[in-house]
Amino acid sequence: MQFGEINHLILFGGGGLLAGLLSRAKAAGWSVDVVTSERHLDTKLEPLSVTLRSFLEEGGFKWIVSNDVNTDPVVHDLITSQTLGISMGAAWLFKAAFIERFAGRLVNVHGARLPQDRGGGGYSWRILRNDRLGYSLVHMIDAGVDTGDIVTYTEYFFPESCRVPADYREQALAKDLETLDQLLTDIQFGKEFHLRSQLKYLSSYWPRLNTDAHAFVDWNWDLKEIEQFICAFDDPYAGAQTYVGDQRVRLKNCMSITVDGTFHPFQAGMVYRISAGALFIATRQGTLVVSTVGDDDANDLLPKIRVGDRFYTPTEQIDSAKRFRAIYTPHGLKI
Repeated sequence: MQFGEINHLILFGGGGLLAGLLSRAKAAGWSVDVVTSERHLDTKLEPLSVTLRSFLEEGGFKWIVSNDVNTDPVVHDLITSQTLGISMGAAWLFKAAFIERFAGRLVNVHGARLPQDRGGGGYSWRILRNDRLGYSLVHMIDAGVDTGDIVTYTEYFFPESCRVPADYREQALAKDLETLDQLLTDIQFGKEFHLRSQLKYLSSYWPRLNTDAHAFVDWNWDLKEIEQFICAFDDPYAGAQTYVGDQRVRLKNCMSITVDGTFHPFQAGMVYRISAGALFIATRQGTLVVSTVGDDDANDLLPKIRVGDRFYTPTEQIDSAKRFRAIYTPHGLKI
């Protein structure tokens, strides 16, 4: 298929990728509009450390906020026969009637394999699975969730230096921008794309995550499972959660070692050494070394921890995390 003559872009969503593509597209002379949501506007862009609102205002870009693009006449008026729509973490589910307005010119950027990694949760799920396969993938949008035909993709590997979501995002951002640059160049030159349909029997779906609701450490897990879990909710997120006494705390910056041997399950979670600004915490298979312990306001609590203190998570918190499904609207988390 060919996209035809395109002279206008609508970027749906938010985040660092949208900001990066917006800057590049404007510099290349594209006419660009941004359609975003309230929850995206005041979220900090990685790695820019400014909000999307500030970025758009300071750059003088054209943007609107929509509660629902499917019924928003302002958004509908932006769409022409020469418009390409690109979704990047958009807050809405696009309905069939809205998709039809683009006549086959509405695509989504997905940073993982399809159909194996449909859904949300991003790099946290990948870290939990120790998955270092990188994909910058663009697919057509249809009425399903990440089910449309694949337009183009780039495959790569995340290096061992990537441990937390922020590391993965930094690598992926560069690859995604390269893929989108090439896509826009190919469209300008009238390239014919050979669409690839997704095989449903290979599909997997992973729902969105919420750090406040889901990130509770189970100290009965294996050492590597605990390490991966804490890494999965590290920067740019607030950190995995557990308790010391009655104080709920957040953990970041961890690694596993086995030089001190293994420990009995009743020792799991106990701080048995404090050295070099880090806590040495017993688990059944070895030691979890944690360098950052904070509260919800990122205040440093590590100096308050003493040898013999125990990290633990009440069973009801872990059960609640498993029961909770995070659903996001254009305004944020649905309560």
